[in-house]
Amino acid sequence: MHQKVSLIVQPGDSFFPIVRAIDRADRAINLTVFRMDDPIIQRALIEARQRGVRIRVLISSSARGWREQNHKLVKEASEAGIATRSPAGDSKRARYHYKMMTVDDKEAFVFTFNPTRENLHYARDFGIEVFSPAIAAEINRLFDADWHDRPFAADHESPLLVSPFNSRQKITDLLAAATSSIQIADAKLQDPAIVALLVNKARSGIPVRVLGDERHSGKLPTEIAFRAVARYRLHAKCTIIDGATAVIGSMNLRTVSLDRRRELSITVDDGAILQQLNAVFESDWERRAAPRSDNVTTQVLRAFPPACPESAESPAPGLVLISRSNALLRHALSDGTTTIGRAEENDVVISNPSVSRYHARVQLEVGICTLSDLDSGNGTFVNGERITGEKWLRPGDILRFSESEEFRLLEV
Repeated sequence: MHQKVSLIVQPGDSFFPIVRAIDRADRAINLTVFRMDDPIIQRALIEARQRGVRIRVLISSSARGWREQNHKLVKEASEAGIATRSPAGDSKRARYHYKMMTVDDKEAFVFTFNPTRENLHYARDFGIEVFSPAIAAEINRLFDADWHDRPFAADHESPLLVSPFNSRQKITDLLAAATSSIQIADAKLQDPAIVALLVNKARSGIPVRVLGDERHSGKLPTEIAFRAVARYRLHAKCTIIDGATAVIGSMNLRTVSLDRRRELSITVDDGAILQQLNAVFESDWERRAAPRSDNVTTQVLRAFPPACPESAESPAPGLVLISRSNALLRHALSDGTTTIGRAEENDVVISNPSVSRYHARVQLEVGICTLSDLDSGNGTFVNGERITGEKWLRPGDILRFSESEEFRLLEV
């Protein structure tokens, strides 16, 4: 693709690319929702409607465990003047699972993630933002077909993969054409035909690596190299062929996603995007810190400023603790000591009675961040493991204090 295109990486880029696009909308926004609870995105949509933008939202009625939340979302959107519908064919067997947004018929997003606080801040996920009237028009054509419950015929020349119309053929052709490597991030790679193709590629000498989760461990043939993502919950669906072409979107490589559900993915061959994707895949494979994004993560502190203004000499990059239970609750870490506990004089106060009055301490010195437990009664945990003494921290680590509050450490 020769259009302006950028990559969204979660956790890290958060809601900023989405809200930025909503804020600059002049005429129309189309959006599909499988699950959504992020208050910042919801507020941006309401404000866009208030300034006259036409907004249509397709909201799934079959998202497991989200029936009540999505019903509430429909009610709140309708009260704000936002048009909503549930796809007529949405069901447990054939869910409308795709995740997209178009803005003003010229900008399009294809996401692997839902706009939920969980996906935006705690899961490995991707999104593609592309400024292309042609791609936006094709996505809108699909959206209109589902909005009006009309038949849809996929354009096979488009970079889009639309299930159940052409995804299987397109992904099969791409994988079959691989000559040097196949890398897949997918927690539900199960389709027998796809797995057989991958095994044949591996036997022909082409390395095949799959990132999944622990539940997937041992379920793939031994010819396929497999590792579980340790630092995040893996929700991304991304296939990289020969390091030069990627498929990103809502579609898992399993039979139901290819043949029955409404899914949407996009093929990307932009060199800069592939460089980023390969670097993130490698960091997850090696279980080390991912390279810093040049996207919009540095806006976090500007959107949620610390209590005291930063001096002009303060460096822009830094570290922030983001609450799992409340994405709006963020604590910027300053050089020196940050105390955590139940007592009000702590820098980070957690009122849960299971947390000790002076529970833990974060030390940030010359870019090195460490966490120490202060002999708390119920323990301090990093990535699920209880620590003793001092523990070095890296961006992406999950910090939990007792059985109470949990935070993710992000670099901004």
